[in-house]
Amino acid sequence: MVTEAESRLAAIQAAVRSTFHVQQFGIQDGRPLFVITPTQWGLPLALFGATLITTFVAGYLNASTAVGTIPGLNPVTGGIAFSLSLMAILFCHEMGHKIVSIWRRIDASLPFFIPMPPLTPFAIGTLGAVIMTRSAAPNRDALVELGASGPIAGFVAAVPVLIYGVAHSAVVSHTAVLSNVCAIPTPRLLDMLTQWLLHPGTGQDVLIHPVAFAGWVGLLVTALNLLPGGMLDGGHVMRALFGPRAHTIISLAAAGVAFYFNYWLMGLLILLLVRRGHPGPLDDVSPLTTARVAMAGALLVIFVLSAVPLTLSCR
Repeated sequence: MVTEAESRLAAIQAAVRSTFHVQQFGIQDGRPLFVITPTQWGLPLALFGATLITTFVAGYLNASTAVGTIPGLNPVTGGIAFSLSLMAILFCHEMGHKIVSIWRRIDASLPFFIPMPPLTPFAIGTLGAVIMTRSAAPNRDALVELGASGPIAGFVAAVPVLIYGVAHSAVVSHTAVLSNVCAIPTPRLLDMLTQWLLHPGTGQDVLIHPVAFAGWVGLLVTALNLLPGGMLDGGHVMRALFGPRAHTIISLAAAGVAFYFNYWLMGLLILLLVRRGHPGPLDDVSPLTTARVAMAGALLVIFVLSAVPLTLSCR
């Protein structure tokens, strides 16, 4: 049963959510006391701008190796295409989480994009983005929605990006590939789209357009977040499905999967998060609805279509 104090606190949080964050609620001298701090926009916007720059530079460097093989492509247009496409996928992913947090009244921060120096030969310019939740999900259904919303939104955004990028990629003979090009492993979805749109034959290679590479990175980010461990998106879903004890065991298995796919940093992160456990939802008793179980099943399909081992073959 929701108490009057809980009802009033929820109303206040809803009223000030877009501008302020309610840090604490209590009673002092017989009066209600609220500790409220303004929502911080400066750092998220600065990180977003920095990530735009680093992803542009990454796209510029990658496009420089494909100049002359993909019609109309130059380093500047390639950098812009890669940066905007990738940032759109990441933005949709984070907004999926944010919309669910608003709908479910989960106190969550603005998204923090993470820029990364665009180091070659695997320049992508970002480590993705994160949203910090400051309150628990109200029930197990909401916890599934919170974890699933980002990967589903990001995957849906990546599909048209991949279709456009693959359609504008170039099929060349194996002997015509430049010496400073790296071959990357491709996830199942990208393989399917390549065969459907380009029909490469034996002895041919595909030089992917920067937009297609952005879609590839988007799928990678989706797969990383769907690893069922710790406080990752997949970890939220596993916690809601199977409870705290199974979540710990599954998290250890997820770290093993991460190491198998060469996701070394993510595997180590999961191992660090295992010690903290998962707080779970406020209502950890009510069962999941059939729709949320089906949503979890859809995430497994998305992971299979998106996951790819991180290996490079450069020449």
